[in-house]
Amino acid sequence: MKKFLLLVPALLSVSAFSLMGKVPAGAAGSVEYEVRYRLGNVTTKVASATISLENDSWEGQSAYHTRAVIRAASVFRLFMNAEYLADAYLSASSLDPLYYLNPFKKNGKDGKVEYVYDRVAHNVRVEAVQPPADPQTVTHPLDNRTMDLLALLQYVRFRDFSAGKPVSLKVLMGTEVRSATLTPEGADEERFPGIPAERFRLKFNGRGLMENGSGNELVIWRSAGGERRILGLETALSKSGTMIATIKD
Repeated sequence: MKKFLLLVPALLSVSAFSLMGKVPAGAAGSVEYEVRYRLGNVTTKVASATISLENDSWEGQSAYHTRAVIRAASVFRLFMNAEYLADAYLSASSLDPLYYLNPFKKNGKDGKVEYVYDRVAHNVRVEAVQPPADPQTVTHPLDNRTMDLLALLQYVRFRDFSAGKPVSLKVLMGTEVRSATLTPEGADEERFPGIPAERFRLKFNGRGLMENGSGNELVIWRSAGGERRILGLETALSKSGTMIATIKD
């Protein structure tokens, strides 16, 4: 659950985010979602989620601050953390990822996963504290296709895509980098009746989003105009059902 919430060695000359249109007026603010688990004909609410985007600064430069908060329904707190929290900072000029932090508790001790995007050294430094293991520091090559999950959501939200043209990505998950392909599938007139929507499919080339390796494909919907809200996400959990996050009315 904590990974639901929610990239090539050579540095390319143009940032993937710099190809995006300007962030539309009114896009800042918080959006609330319901997270549900569907098995057969039964659908159960397992959590609520809030994802926000606000004007801020990072190390003296203008930035966007995006935050995800997931709170599990009380009956499911025996099986997942009561709360998941992640913060990320993105460049205000290009939306390139700058920093990401996911603090958590494990075995009664404080843990964290932290990403620092170093565009001088061309790497992402990962600082991980996952009790009872010793702290880890690893680095991954940084290019214009490497991003954490929060940055990925904003990438899908604001970038202009060519329908049907896949984009290769590398997604940071814990201390790992997982290769994935994002395919814009065009307009979807059925999923959100009355709301013009576009559908995207993110397919991992190995392990998926979830800790057990499932969640190999993530479907993402965004509104087609205006503020370009992320309307919903859906991923199958192997053969054990489907996890769905849908924007609240």
